[in-house]
Formats: sequence, C-alpha cells, structure tokens
Amino acid sequence: MLEFTFKAEYAYDYGMPQWIARIDHALSLFHLERLFLGRHKFCHFRLWYRDVLSRYVKEILLDPRTLSRPYVHRKTLEAMVAHHLKGDRNYTTEITRLLTLELQHRLFLDPQ
Repeated sequence: MLEFTFKAEYAYDYGMPQWIARIDHALSLFHLERLFLGRHKFCHFRLWYRDVLSRYVKEILLDPRTLSRPYVHRKTLEAMVAHHLKGDRNYTTEITRLLTLELQHRLFLDPQ
C-alpha cells in the first residue's frame, strides 16, 4: 500500500498523463487530489502552477520578452500555459524547465 500511494502521488502530480489530466479536470468537483497528495511529498507543482502560482506563470512565460526568445515557439507556449492553467493538461515539467530557463536568461544574459 505504501508503494502504491507513493507512485500514485507522483502520477497525480508530475507524472499525470495528458488523458488522465482531462479526466481529472472533468471530475474536479470531487477533489480527487485529496486521495493522493501530501502522503509522501509536500511539493505539488502541477496544482501550484494551475492555482496559486498561475498568475506568476502567466507573468513570466507569457511576457513579451519570453515569447520573443529564439528558442520559444510562441503559439505552443501560449497553448501549453492555457491548457495547464485550465487543468485539462499536465505540463508541469515543461513549465518548470521554461521558468528556469527564462529566469536564468533574464539574470545572466539580458542587459541590466
């Protein structure tokens, strides 16, 4: 049971496949996250990005500076953020990577 809850918590957070994210979104009134999250970890970025950090995610990733980077495909990034914040897709890993890359770019490469 311990191993199952550990794996279920990971799957519900970072590892949630896109098709399950759609189902979870459809059943969001039932708050299924309560069954899995918080048993082994305290960081739940999928939900944080979607809820309490959604404004920050939009401010950084949808900023004109970010969208003008040569390594960013604007329409893909806008769709990814919109779907993740809506809750019908899971782009936790991609959002984490893009936030890290953008913040490093601003800190080390952009002129001050």
